[in-house]
Amino acid sequence: MRRSERNTGAVTAKDIGNALGLSQPTVSRILTGATGHRVAEDTRIRVMQAAAQMGYRPNAVARSLRRRRTNIVGFYTGYGYVDARNAFLASIIGSLQQAASRRRMDVLLHSVSRGTAPDDIYNELMDGRVDGLFLHTHAGDPLAERLAESDALPVVAIADALPGIPSLVCDDESGTRALVAHLWERGHRRIGYMYPRTRFASVERRMGAFLTEMRERGLESEALLFAIDIEDTRPALEDIRAMPNPPTAVCCWNDLTAYDLIRECGQAGVRVPGGLAIAGFDGVLDPKLTPRRLLTVAANWNVIAEQAMEQLFAQIESRFSTEEGYEPAAPVTMLPVQLIEGDTA
Repeated sequence: MRRSERNTGAVTAKDIGNALGLSQPTVSRILTGATGHRVAEDTRIRVMQAAAQMGYRPNAVARSLRRRRTNIVGFYTGYGYVDARNAFLASIIGSLQQAASRRRMDVLLHSVSRGTAPDDIYNELMDGRVDGLFLHTHAGDPLAERLAESDALPVVAIADALPGIPSLVCDDESGTRALVAHLWERGHRRIGYMYPRTRFASVERRMGAFLTEMRERGLESEALLFAIDIEDTRPALEDIRAMPNPPTAVCCWNDLTAYDLIRECGQAGVRVPGGLAIAGFDGVLDPKLTPRRLLTVAANWNVIAEQAMEQLFAQIESRFSTEEGYEPAAPVTMLPVQLIEGDTA
């Protein structure tokens, strides 16, 4: 969301850069008077004139925080507490910690509890403890919007794309379509899709790809959607069992949902895959969750984390470097996925 749409009134270096066709780091260096940079005099004059005309006011707190380096990066999730029992979240955090360690940096975890004001979270992140931040949250998160507007802290989003923030995601569309194709080859025609009521970017992309693939195979009328509370599949399974013509297979939007559905099927006496074939997504193959080999689409979260760390590290370096050369990352970097066959479908 653009700054003007929210009418915050605060002009940032990014706004000035957009107006002049310059990179935000270049504008920031001119505005802060950083030395050791080769900047054409006419460029410096253009920036200073635009700053005056647009009403730019420097953020003294942000400038002072940028002057000292901590070699710590933050990880923030907007989906509740950081829970080590969440295999997907643990996989991402573990991969980020390894990538940070290779650069002799540490990762500080942040999470949000219900009722915490976005301003309080923002101020906590701006207290100078971190050089940059990984965001794992949904579009529309007030904190993500505020960070996108600000040039105070290097930020990279991971797993879900966020407007205005460099984001690294897996190829949700091709992965989901591959799952449908695989189930179709196994003889399934009436296929369900189980997704959370909380809709965010990866959910939209995966569900959209599911519907597209079903439509292109002439199965649009056979596509069934089941909305659930996150990882609570029992009501949906009860609905499936009550249907006169139920689906023979269900694609779950992620592996943790698939694991929960397998567990509920076991308790309800539904055979998997004989009574219901089940597929997941993400590649979080945790034997503690189920002894079954899940049909899923795997993303290489180690590679995604390494590239996310590389992008964030480049942003951080540009804040402290005395040389030009940093180019902003692409808005969204999409990395490939792989179909992993299992015994659940």
